[in-house]
Amino acid sequence: MKKRFLLLIILAIFLLSLMTFFLIIYYLDPYSHKMIWLMSLVFTFLLWASAFFSFFLYFIKKVYFRWKIYIHHVLTSFRQWFFIASFLLSLIFFKVIGASIFIAGFALLLLLIFTELFIKNIDS
Repeated sequence: MKKRFLLLIILAIFLLSLMTFFLIIYYLDPYSHKMIWLMSLVFTFLLWASAFFSFFLYFIKKVYFRWKIYIHHVLTSFRQWFFIASFLLSLIFFKVIGASIFIAGFALLLLLIFTELFIKNIDS
């Protein structure tokens, strides 16, 4: 797979999730379908944040590596921002249900760091 094609896919994910986010806010009534509304918003926000910030991290890596970026840099950027966005949404979820943010957040952070290290070890 070419790097430009992968960036085009990430751009499509970004645009479609942003459009879906606004359509959900505009058309779906949060009072009659509360669970569907909340889960749809969380999922579209997760995809939007992952795609948007992976572009941001991709351009930072492009400058850092002196314009020599390969496809695994793009995939790593998307995966890392997916983990960060899911971590932030999980912290919000822990706050809503009344769990200890420090204990549950720290446990989740360790889980995501070990998962990232495991995936990075498989890739190399």
